[in-house]
Amino acid sequence: MKRDPALVHKMMSRIRGKNTGIELQLRAALTERGIHYRLYSSEVYGHPDIVLQRWKIAIFCDSEFWHGYNFEENEQQRSRLSEFWIKKIRRNMARDAEVNDALKEQGYTVLRFWGKQITKDIDGVMAEILETIETRRTIELMRESITARTTLAYIEQDGKYLLLHRTKEDDDINQGKWIGVGGHLEPGESYVAAMKREIFEETGLTVTEYRYYGALDFLNDKAEPERMFLFKVTGFIGTLKECNEGDLAWIDKKEMLDLPMWEGDKAFLPLLDQEHKAPFRMNLLYYGDRLLAVEGPFYARPQKKKKKKKR
Repeated sequence: MKRDPALVHKMMSRIRGKNTGIELQLRAALTERGIHYRLYSSEVYGHPDIVLQRWKIAIFCDSEFWHGYNFEENEQQRSRLSEFWIKKIRRNMARDAEVNDALKEQGYTVLRFWGKQITKDIDGVMAEILETIETRRTIELMRESITARTTLAYIEQDGKYLLLHRTKEDDDINQGKWIGVGGHLEPGESYVAAMKREIFEETGLTVTEYRYYGALDFLNDKAEPERMFLFKVTGFIGTLKECNEGDLAWIDKKEMLDLPMWEGDKAFLPLLDQEHKAPFRMNLLYYGDRLLAVEGPFYARPQKKKKKKKR
């Protein structure tokens, strides 16, 4: 049976989309703890119910019915609904997933809470939010303290990358690992100039074609935080020379991930062979040699073009 569009519109208009009971309850708990927030920000994709902008945390308060709590598993619930409502709920679920992915790409941590969580366990919900804030605070403080800036380049030829096996310096944090070619920026030097200089100094090759992929923030409790500017080089001239920092070797891209390397490298190396959307940012969190977490890749939100005013 086809539903009357006027009746559907009347029913939907009675459903509150903002300032719902569960939103008000969570907002009261945040206010009680002195946490500042924004509501339905038009500047944040998906207009989250609550945004903690300082820490880039997006919070959604989801009702069980409209957002499909255990929807696919609950055959009894689906059997009571018409095809109209089933399609609508599934569209909402797909939209939620799309919003989550877009926000994560832009560097937001997304928290979604069901209505029952908020009404029956507000303390547990607040504990998760406070823990997330503390994690973001720690990471952002480490990122703000970054002073070391380096380049990291992967030179490609015939399905292989030129990798450097760091074996010649005992106090090298990269000792024993296979990495790309690169090094520190000199005062006043751009990261492109530094990439070309480091490659020439370490390999004897002169770069003719390259692509910049983004910035990797290497955050390690046992080392100085470092921002690495990532490149792939696809054109060069010259003759490969011996490197005083380790052994250079052309390694098949299909085999290189089996070599001893930083675990975080395995997260960004596959991105070098994917369609290059735009420069990204990625956080690599370590405790010594142990990888704790990989955050990203994050992409900047596309800027809306301003419409020119007609005279």
